[in-house]
Amino acid sequence: MSTHDRFVVGVDACPLGWLATVIDADGVRTETYEEFDELYETYADVDQILVDIPIGFPEGERRRCDEDASDLLGSRGISVFYPPCRSAAELEDYQKASDEHRDRIGHGLSRQAHNIRQKILQVSDVVGERYDGVVRESHPELCFAALNGQPIAYSKSSDRGRGLRMKLLCDELDDAESQYREIRNEYYVKEVRRDDILDSMVLAIAARNMDLDTVPSDPSPNEPRIYYPEFDVPVLEKT
Repeated sequence: MSTHDRFVVGVDACPLGWLATVIDADGVRTETYEEFDELYETYADVDQILVDIPIGFPEGERRRCDEDASDLLGSRGISVFYPPCRSAAELEDYQKASDEHRDRIGHGLSRQAHNIRQKILQVSDVVGERYDGVVRESHPELCFAALNGQPIAYSKSSDRGRGLRMKLLCDELDDAESQYREIRNEYYVKEVRRDDILDSMVLAIAARNMDLDTVPSDPSPNEPRIYYPEFDVPVLEKT
């Protein structure tokens, strides 16, 4: 099976629920789902689903995959959120959740991470602690870095950042820009944000890759990991 014959899905969380970019033999399409289990039931038989949401909770310390992803992205490492431990994710009140997380992990919890706790729990209910199945955790900025050959310095919220990411998507998908505009026209920003569209598309593109790298590069069988297409960051050798 060639890379472009694969049936894959890239999924990003959005205010409406979940935005899925689907690539199959018929081309590219986008769909929304309110619950992750609905999405999974629809696409359980695809070759690969890459989702931008933590799979696997930290226990005792931060997940290695998040620390390694942040390091690999350099200045864009700020886009990596450290997820809550399970007991903190189950708490609605932010301050209580942050205190619980600090007690168990040794760090406070960011509001961004707390805000996606329900999404994390939705995926956990479907996937559990299986890290090498059809559904795999990924990160859009690592996927964009692979297309760009290095991490993108510009934020997705800037005109230059969005423009460069769209160019990279168009290089891979003939109708990427028309798909983007179609979603923009169909949904309010309060339902699907511009970043969500870009991220779901790049995750779908990355999902066509049959041989993805992981951070950490040497995960133990029961350790969370983040999948991404390979790219090389130059390292200055010590003299």
